[in-house]
Amino acid sequence: MRILYKTPKSALPLLCSTILMAGSAHAVGTDAGKSVENTFTLDYQVSNVDQGTITNDPNYTAEAGDPSPVINPAGPTNFTVDRMIDLSVTANNSNLIVPSNAQDRVLEFSVTNLGNDYQSYSFSVADVAGDDFDATDLQLTYSRAAYDLNGDGDTSDACEGEVVDAALTATVVGTAAGSASYTCDIPADLPFTVKISGDIPSELGEQSVDNLVLVAETRNPSQWVFEGSAPSVGGVSAKDGDSANTIDGVAENVFADGSGSSEEANEDGLMSAPSSYVVTSPDLVAEKRVWVLETDSDVSGCNALAIPSSEPTTEYPTPGACVLYTIEVRNTGEVAGSDAENLDIVDLLPSDIAFVSATTNGFSTPGTLTYKKADGTTDCDGAAAEDCTVSLIATSLDAQVGATDTVAQLYIRALVR
Repeated sequence: MRILYKTPKSALPLLCSTILMAGSAHAVGTDAGKSVENTFTLDYQVSNVDQGTITNDPNYTAEAGDPSPVINPAGPTNFTVDRMIDLSVTANNSNLIVPSNAQDRVLEFSVTNLGNDYQSYSFSVADVAGDDFDATDLQLTYSRAAYDLNGDGDTSDACEGEVVDAALTATVVGTAAGSASYTCDIPADLPFTVKISGDIPSELGEQSVDNLVLVAETRNPSQWVFEGSAPSVGGVSAKDGDSANTIDGVAENVFADGSGSSEEANEDGLMSAPSSYVVTSPDLVAEKRVWVLETDSDVSGCNALAIPSSEPTTEYPTPGACVLYTIEVRNTGEVAGSDAENLDIVDLLPSDIAFVSATTNGFSTPGTLTYKKADGTTDCDGAAAEDCTVSLIATSLDAQVGATDTVAQLYIRALVR
């Protein structure tokens, strides 16, 4: 898929003016293809008598009374600014924490044209060998913020708004940089975003790592800033072939890029950045227990009883006894990102006991605690012999980084009928 941006010749002066005002195309110097013209004058005398000015300025006019100038027919000295091809690729969220079995987790990169002309780019993904796992269904998309390239006051023209290429599927993984898809023309010093999305396999061990490298390759745009249409639009930008400077008339490609990984080298028109998925997950343990707090009790008395640090052994679950159900949840995760979210706990109290109250302790977010009769709308009150559903939903239990477990409880008090 090719996404191209073409500007009519009449729009070129306005386009260049826009870039100049933004200051982006000049971040690394003069635009490629611009002719730099220079003239000189030489004035002298013979026996204190002024002689004609020697110059290479064809437009030079002598002042009244001065001798006629001697103008060099070769004209001004000129050279054409060459095209410096350079780019940067930066991983914005490397070491992204992901759980097992996650879908569409995104590694984000910033790519910037550091040269002095428009460029286009294509991408590939290298999946580094020797790591712990490989994410599946890798896809690439790229976009950049809206930018008024041709200065017409809006960003709705082709290739000006968000640039999102059709997903490049896993078929590009492990191939050489470049593909049939490439970006629109990217002005100098205008960062844009490239995203790799992938699915994480299930049942992976803690701290399992998948290392990936995004490789960007410089392509020819649909136009240059000063010169006419670029050769072989979307073709791989080629370094000056004869290694000899042509001083004037054409902007030659001079590679100035460095290297971001072993997937490419200095001055090859490619740049890369490594990134990675790191698997972590909450390690939850949950158990339920029941203690008899008092052999003979009532609603107010049961609610008033403190929760002991250990199980009472001298109380009996006879009719009228106060019992305490405890559902305890423990998060044994010890690394950042092992938080357990959206916990839902449901407990069904049988009709043999009368609900008294329910409370929580230690959860990172309170969630919603309800206790409903069988009809699902009326709160349990213990008055009738019917089931009671106690629910704690949308709560969480964050991990404690280090060696300390995080513990939380759901307490349910009830009376034996």
